[in-house]
Amino acid sequence: MIRVYFVFNDPLDETGINLSFVDVATRDAARAFKRVEEAAESGRLWESMYPDDRKHPYTLIKTKMMYLDVSALPHDPSADAVLAS
Repeated sequence: MIRVYFVFNDPLDETGINLSFVDVATRDAARAFKRVEEAAESGRLWESMYPDDRKHPYTLIKTKMMYLDVSALPHDPSADAVLAS
């Protein structure tokens, strides 16, 4: 499992940007980044984070992503933090 940390433009934050993360069921970091980019472009990522807010234009800052392989860490991933297939 790869945890992808990402920065995005957030019109509701006073700084204009925000940091979040999502877990992706893969051990390939490049594939995890691609899945996050695809979910952001399709709107699924923002829908999962802000289900009641469809009017604000959240935008992923693709150059501000990093990852951590959390496969070996003992944790129960939250359903809110796992990127659905």
